[in-house]
Amino acid sequence: MTLEQALIIAFAFVLGACLGSFANVLAIRMHALSSIAGRSRCMSCKKVLRPRHMVPILSWLLLRGKCAYCKARIHFQYPLVEAAAAILTVIAALRNDPFGPMLPAFIFETAISLGLLTIVVMDLRWKELPLELMAGIGFLGLVYRIGLVTPLTAQNILSASVSLAAAVGLAIAFFGLQWVVSSGKWLGSGDVWFGAMMGFVLGTWPQTAIAIYLAYLIGGFVVSLFFLGGVVKRGMHVAFAPALALGLLLTIWFGPAIEAHILYAFT
Repeated sequence: MTLEQALIIAFAFVLGACLGSFANVLAIRMHALSSIAGRSRCMSCKKVLRPRHMVPILSWLLLRGKCAYCKARIHFQYPLVEAAAAILTVIAALRNDPFGPMLPAFIFETAISLGLLTIVVMDLRWKELPLELMAGIGFLGLVYRIGLVTPLTAQNILSASVSLAAAVGLAIAFFGLQWVVSSGKWLGSGDVWFGAMMGFVLGTWPQTAIAIYLAYLIGGFVVSLFFLGGVVKRGMHVAFAPALALGLLLTIWFGPAIEAHILYAFT
């Protein structure tokens, strides 16, 4: 590893941890339907937290997971999300040099990763899928795929638009049919919106199909382990957003290679 690579990793880790802190705030305040503006406070004693109490990861460790004022327990979500965000940002930086021409791709992948992390937190803790956030991520995918990745010619924009429509249509049809047939028992309406978001982010129907396949493969495997271990029982609701988010991220990272392998194997 060169010094330049080490500095990029350090920069991305610190940036990601700070963004993870924001993701925690965003998830909690969206759940509470409160503004993201304003000072952070202890959830128990409501006292305003000082900057030294909010250093990502480190503050939680130094405070031993307790409020500096009332000593109430601070949820493990905070350092966990900050660490996960730091790792995801490092991955985005290793894939796309943030100090070179790949900066837009780095920003795109980092924003998508942080948005998905926020959604996963909300689904795991409160069984909520925020439509506003999913719509925002989908719009970001639309802008990136058509406005930045696609050369601005009428033919290219039309081709990219058709590809996006096919990707979104596939996801909505796949999840929507399950939702209608099961009357919402197999999955919720939020999963249909999540599928549409996947289509906008990935931009093509083959990549969207790969993401859905990976999500169901991962989700099915994890749920099977939980079922065998007695953690999950028949009829229980299981958060599906983590599997969908991981399927989407894996497709962003490895989707083109998977698609190329499939085409090579069947042609």
